[in-house]
Amino acid sequence: MSAPSIDWFTESVQECTTQRQYMRHRFLRTVQKQSPWLALASIFSILFGLPLIPVQATFALSVLQSLSSLLFIVASLCVVYDTWHWSRMTRLLVSAVLIWFFVQVYTLLSSHASYSHLFSTDDLFSDASHRQVTTDFIMSLLVMLGYLLCHFRFNRASQTILSIAILMPVTGLLAQAYHIPDAYGQLSLLTSVAGVLCAMSLIAKQVSQTSLSYLLLLDDTGQHLRWIVAVLFLCAIALGGMGVLFGHDPHLTPLLITLALNAIVLVMTLNYYRKGVMHDQVLPPEELAFASELEAAIAHQEFYLVYQPQMDFLTGKLVGVEALIRWQHPQHGVVPPNKFIGVAELTGLIVPMGAWVLKVACQQVAAWKTGDLSQVKVSVNVSPMQLRSPGFTDYVLQVLRETGLSAERLVIELTESALVHSDCKGTESLQALKQLGVKLAIDDFGTGYSCLAYLRDIPGDYLKVDRSFVNDVPGKERSEAVTSAIVVLGKNLHYQIVAEGVETQAQADYLKSLGCDLVQGFLYARPMEEKALQEWVNNAT
Repeated sequence: MSAPSIDWFTESVQECTTQRQYMRHRFLRTVQKQSPWLALASIFSILFGLPLIPVQATFALSVLQSLSSLLFIVASLCVVYDTWHWSRMTRLLVSAVLIWFFVQVYTLLSSHASYSHLFSTDDLFSDASHRQVTTDFIMSLLVMLGYLLCHFRFNRASQTILSIAILMPVTGLLAQAYHIPDAYGQLSLLTSVAGVLCAMSLIAKQVSQTSLSYLLLLDDTGQHLRWIVAVLFLCAIALGGMGVLFGHDPHLTPLLITLALNAIVLVMTLNYYRKGVMHDQVLPPEELAFASELEAAIAHQEFYLVYQPQMDFLTGKLVGVEALIRWQHPQHGVVPPNKFIGVAELTGLIVPMGAWVLKVACQQVAAWKTGDLSQVKVSVNVSPMQLRSPGFTDYVLQVLRETGLSAERLVIELTESALVHSDCKGTESLQALKQLGVKLAIDDFGTGYSCLAYLRDIPGDYLKVDRSFVNDVPGKERSEAVTSAIVVLGKNLHYQIVAEGVETQAQADYLKSLGCDLVQGFLYARPMEEKALQEWVNNAT
């Protein structure tokens, strides 16, 4: 009876949710993608809302109101441009927005019969309407300042300003909740909607680049921070209501409470940022887009495998191949593994990627039915995250059954640091794989923690001498001593010794004299695609 079919991409997502990595980065990237749409929503709210607002009493106030809307539109268009860049559609959009806006502004300003108050500032703050327009303009200045700080990469300062702008409409809501007419700091409905949308688009654009992104973390730390902020918000609002009830100045109370709410957010997030609570687990902002491309590449199967032969040192015969992944990027061509493996491990994408490598490699090797390739083993690199993933052993068994490859021809390669950090689940997976007959190789030995306990306790089959030692032999006494010690230790523990990265005949002769069993490197063959490997084998025979 065959193993049940496993949706490994779903399994990987579930596992990485537990590890608090993959889903967090995916969420942050999703938030970032919403920034141009929030900016467009801000623009359209102004364009559709501007004709509906009441005409101000003086020409100066109307000009001030129009400037506020213009600043929001400019900031929003900048967000759209930064995200989508210039294209024909973007140019048409910008032109249509600006023409529509200036037509509406002209209509608004022409409604004033006289321009006698153009330079008059008398009674500018005499009533609630005047204070409201002025507050609208202050919010637009804050949003534009936030954009400029973002543009010049002062990200923490930018989001500090933008968080204040987003919380400014709270003043009006608190005034209504406290039944306070004409409180200071109240905004118009149009500015509240357009300004908040514009500020949110700017925050979304730089969501991973500042301490305020800690509020969005999906792990226990992020939840803890959000709970604390929510409780402090409720306490501040309740205290403000009590202050109004007991006769505190009702006009200033909403403004003071809004400032207190801003202070709560800033103090809490900056405190977490300075402590570096989650600093090492947040993907660098410049790699968020790259991680998104990598995720799409997995979904679209833009990867392919190359195979590097492994030779028997004594007979010179081909005994195995190591499967290595390559990425054929649609725009940038072939991307080397050192460019994307680190991002894949940090985001958890290494799990579905590694599962794909395992299945394709086993399919290919099982398809070699004749010639020297019919009996070769295939070595596949497995990350620690894969090893700890639930269902990994079942998935290996499923692949072997579906491809028809015997377990003895599959070699799982793990780095020594992965073995040192492997928990009970990882150790159980290794034991189960050994019971199936799968071979185990310890890769890059001597470059990590070099803990000898796992060499004693884990029943491995192959020990690979890292290329960093091979590069320095013969000729460097210390490297020769370390390499010799690794070979002797592995032999005494009944490992087969594999020398990787051999590029010169002198290196090959020296390693052969030490007693290495297998060898791979450019001296014998470079990594090749399947057809090239077939030709190489035919020419060698």
